[in-house]
Amino acid sequence: MPSSSTAVHSIDATTAALQKELPELERLQQDLEKELAAVSERVLSVRAALDALLALADTPAPRAVQAAESEAAVETAGTVTPQDSGSVPAPRKSTKPRSTSGRKAASNAGGRKGRPSAKEPRATAADQGAASATQESSGLTEKVVAVLAQSPGSPMRARDVAHALGRDSSTSTVNTVRSTLDRLVATSRAVRAGRGLYQAPIG
Repeated sequence: MPSSSTAVHSIDATTAALQKELPELERLQQDLEKELAAVSERVLSVRAALDALLALADTPAPRAVQAAESEAAVETAGTVTPQDSGSVPAPRKSTKPRSTSGRKAASNAGGRKGRPSAKEPRATAADQGAASATQESSGLTEKVVAVLAQSPGSPMRARDVAHALGRDSSTSTVNTVRSTLDRLVATSRAVRAGRGLYQAPIG
């Protein structure tokens, strides 16, 4: 009997200790869940801001402007006349060399004006790349809006939207779709229905 009584007392003590510890653990769990939710929201907002900044950084307009300014400076330097530069040509003794030099100058000037600038194809390629990237991003945005509109009352995850678009489920693809969804939420073209859930705006 003494051993049985000791075992019952040990069980009661352990039960009491666990019952005392359980509320503290539950409160700790709730606090951690709140912190996790706040961190997740911060990650989404930082990702959206980063995507917007990267899109601005990829804009080729400043490079195109610099290329145009450089070309204008080259053309201006090539067409400066002696009167503009303030120098006076030295007198020549015969008229024959003068006419010959005039023809050479005209030939050089014609060659300079007709020679294409090496910077133009680069600027054009950059503009075409930016236009293609913008068109692709716009097309993806409209496709995502169409997928959400097909099920206005059913929240969807980024992975589900990617699958509906026929894309693979790789991390980069899902992140691209998630960034597009975040931009739609920022422009009120979609709403966040929960953690990681998106749907079309109601009404």
